[in-house]
Amino acid sequence: MSEILIALAALAVGVLFGLFLRRPRPRSATSAPSPVAPLERAVHRELLNAVDDLEYALNTVRNFGPLSASELLNVDLPAKLDRLVLAGLSSEVFARLRARTEQISLHPFPEQRELVSAVRADERPSPLSAVWLLIREASGSGAAQHLAAGEARNCLDELRAELALLAPHDEAVLV
Repeated sequence: MSEILIALAALAVGVLFGLFLRRPRPRSATSAPSPVAPLERAVHRELLNAVDDLEYALNTVRNFGPLSASELLNVDLPAKLDRLVLAGLSSEVFARLRARTEQISLHPFPEQRELVSAVRADERPSPLSAVWLLIREASGSGAAQHLAAGEARNCLDELRAELALLAPHDEAVLV
């Protein structure tokens, strides 16, 4: 029982010290944000959120790929790029990023039903049979998606570096 009373007394003393020994910070006119800064800060934050959203989609392609056409529709890379444009991003790096994401969508992995129907249709596999051609296409699309997603991630790193330079002066940049 005495241990609980000692702990409560120590807590009360700590609270009192915290209340009375606080250092008041001087308020200066320079520390007040200008009316334009919140807008810049909001735009900057939206750009960073859009870049993070696109990075998440590219990680999906890299980690769970190659993706079929229906899976690419669920990831929706064009919508994530449009979000960057709506937030106000336009640069040479963005053009390269758009080219890389379009390259991902140009190489969809064959759907599972296509693979199954090709295997069922082939009785004797030969080097030019539908199964082997589909497997070759699948491996090529997987490599193309993975490579394009990696290059797009490099473009995102460059975009983040640009955003770090354009950040509002009083905002800490986490890149």
